[in-house]
Amino acid sequence: MILHKITAAAAALFLILSLCFPLFAPAPVRAEENPESGYGYARVTQEDVYLYSQPQAESGLFILPRTYFVKITGETGDYYRVEYLTGTSATPVRGYCRTDDVEPVDYIPETPFLLYDTEVTFTVGSADLPDGFFTEYTVPAAFYGTFYYGSSVYYYVNMNGEFGYVPASACPPLDYPENTEHMPAETPETPQESGGNANVVNIILICALSVAALGAVYFLFRPAKPSARPAPFDDYEQLD
Repeated sequence: MILHKITAAAAALFLILSLCFPLFAPAPVRAEENPESGYGYARVTQEDVYLYSQPQAESGLFILPRTYFVKITGETGDYYRVEYLTGTSATPVRGYCRTDDVEPVDYIPETPFLLYDTEVTFTVGSADLPDGFFTEYTVPAAFYGTFYYGSSVYYYVNMNGEFGYVPASACPPLDYPENTEHMPAETPETPQESGGNANVVNIILICALSVAALGAVYFLFRPAKPSARPAPFDDYEQLD
């Protein structure tokens, strides 16, 4: 009989604990805690952040668009090994960024890279050419970033699968949106307060269930009441 009671009590406790523990499920693993995610992403928050072809200050390829990201794949001295436009329809580039120029983030951005196309207009002006000669033509190009050469501004672009520089004056003014994805620290505090209230409710619920469990155990193991015995005969009572 006692064994049956112990088994029933254990089953009751197991049922209550199985209902309580899901309330405290572990938080999802962040991108940087997953070994398969590598180094993650870094945000370009400053002006004039170069992507370098080598981990050297003299090897700048172009200036990355501010507010966008690079994907970090390694580290060499004061430089991150990075990828830009990886996994997009554009041709990706690989290079280096100074560790002081970008800010690593602990999340995967929805729009890490800027996909932006521009147009390059070439002019071959000559007043001596007769009608029918093309003296100006425009071709599309994928924009990657800006580059300063002396006092002139150039764009680093990809045209027909080839990388190179074109004068900024040969292209329309740049008109692309900034990336408005926020860092986790910039999110409002209201959701955190809601989470705290939810934890308080969970604790109260667990306490109530624990009290119920103790009551069930007490009910199973409470001492049995003594059985009623017949009242003794009175010494003066006559039996028929």
